[in-house]
Amino acid sequence: MPALSAPELLLASRKCDQCLATRNRIVSGARAAELIRECRAEDVHFQCHKGSIAGLNVHCRGVHDITGGDAAYRFARRFGIEVREVEPDELERRR
Repeated sequence: MPALSAPELLLASRKCDQCLATRNRIVSGARAAELIRECRAEDVHFQCHKGSIAGLNVHCRGVHDITGGDAAYRFARRFGIEVREVEPDELERRR
């Protein structure tokens, strides 16, 4: 049985070049606004698409900055779970 690693949250260290919260996003402005509203209303994060392509659940920095975080961050603070920032360019190299 493999050893368990310490839990951590992964957060992009900055907005990537196609961040949902920038003009270079890969969806329309209306869809981006809808997604951000849903994240805020449901108290959830938005997964960075570069992280998902790399096979990781990395929280989008742009949406995080707009919403102020979500329930996962409150949980992490309460239980001492590390929030590790990941460089977006590093995610692209992992493909």
